[in-house]
Amino acid sequence: MAWTPPSKFTVFLSFLLLAGGLFILIELIFTPIGLTFPVITVTGFSSFEIWIMIGLGLVFLSWILFLLGVRLKGM
Repeated sequence: MAWTPPSKFTVFLSFLLLAGGLFILIELIFTPIGLTFPVITVTGFSSFEIWIMIGLGLVFLSWILFLLGVRLKGM
């Protein structure tokens, strides 16, 4: 399968997802807990763990979107 460059929209959206995920992860690591983000209550997980999952999910979604943009023509 040949390599096709992704569209500008795919690159832009991937960048926004990656920047958002990294922002969340960096804010959680370098600031005390509870100062930046609102508290999310889910049974069995702390708010810190939920925000970590959201940040990692955004980073993963940016990676998979960019991979699909390269693999699938016209995306």
